[in-house]
Amino acid sequence: MFQTYHGAVKGTNIGAKGLTGEAYNGNAFWDTETYCLPFYLFHDRNAAKNLLYFRYATLDEAKHRARALDCKGAFYPIATISGRECCDLWQHASLQLQASTAVAYGIWLYEKITGDESFLEEYGLEMLIEISRMLATRGDFNPERTEYGYYCVMGPDEFQMMVNNNCYTNYMGKFTFEYTLDIMEKMKKENPGRLKSIKSKVSFDEDETDDWKEKAEKMLILYDEKTKLFEQHKGFFDLPSLDVDSIPVEDFPLYSHWSYDRIYRNNMIKQPDVLMFLLLFNSSFTQDEIRANYEYYEPKCIHESSLSPSVHSIIAEQLGKYDEAIDFFKFATRMDLDNYNRNSGEGLHTTSIAAAWMNIVYGFGGFRSDGEVLSFAPKKPTDWQGYNFRIVYGGAVISVEVKGEEVSIKTLGGEKISVKVYGADTEIGGLETVFRIPA
Repeated sequence: MFQTYHGAVKGTNIGAKGLTGEAYNGNAFWDTETYCLPFYLFHDRNAAKNLLYFRYATLDEAKHRARALDCKGAFYPIATISGRECCDLWQHASLQLQASTAVAYGIWLYEKITGDESFLEEYGLEMLIEISRMLATRGDFNPERTEYGYYCVMGPDEFQMMVNNNCYTNYMGKFTFEYTLDIMEKMKKENPGRLKSIKSKVSFDEDETDDWKEKAEKMLILYDEKTKLFEQHKGFFDLPSLDVDSIPVEDFPLYSHWSYDRIYRNNMIKQPDVLMFLLLFNSSFTQDEIRANYEYYEPKCIHESSLSPSVHSIIAEQLGKYDEAIDFFKFATRMDLDNYNRNSGEGLHTTSIAAAWMNIVYGFGGFRSDGEVLSFAPKKPTDWQGYNFRIVYGGAVISVEVKGEEVSIKTLGGEKISVKVYGADTEIGGLETVFRIPA
């Protein structure tokens, strides 16, 4: 990851194969903000900032793309080098909104971890406004105007095409509206002059505020209180079921051996969709909700995306499904070494390497960065002697070492930082704080 990108040149991004191969023609995807950004946020803040700056440098292209799709604002491309849409499959390029909402998520996470308000003032809010404009024109209300959502879209699970109210898409749309409005309200109090300048630059209409509030409030999130399941999209629960374990290995990758029509007409999942937003905003959901959705969706996933096994491993570890977590971890870390998906010759899966780092830190380390403070809940696989990792946060280096049945956490420079460890508020500093791993 350090060889691939260090942010020395502003306005550059990470190709899906990094420097290791020519597959995907060097294009960058939404993986940058959802998988790569956390690695750089906790190792190299400047690199993280410049990854996000790429989206600002290409904002005009995103606005041009939005107009081409009959939307206002900015519609970020699924695959790109220069900011122009490079994907030649319309069902991906025109139906997937997650590149745009991933930019909003990246801005949110960057601001949350770094506290860099200047980035919001110079670049972030302008992007958020343009993304919100797209979301406000790409979606629509139901006939009764009681629900708002997105029709004829494709979510992260690319095996479901032209679906209505994909839960990930709707959830991220709601998040983007609310975050944009929150930042505008905050800036109105703290830096009204800068807010006025940004509004003037983008020709902001104050009626947009009420429009976005209504659409966020009425956003349809398909959730069943009884089962605690989020429905991946409207009608997903009614799709024919396919036993993914019955598919011959010779048929993989399916895109090369099955017709698109055959892929799309059942409830087989390519990669995490509902589980994806349950991980991105993990602290917002109960353990029961995460368990119910993992146990429902995991058996339906074939992991044809290199991004998939790490997400499943992280959530499996959180749920105490340690054997599954280890199996998915092996899948994630040895994907290219063992050529699991039969395509390593085309180059390494760079963003899956970032996901494998997340697998250790967020998975076995129990690290979470979406809550009020950083939290840790390390566990040790039974056949491991131990492991350790370090992250940079607020100018300090936090060291976490797991050995035997104990966990030691400290800051290498002696700075004191408030965190949570196994759910308890804790202040860590230069002296090791030692915890027993709960049974």
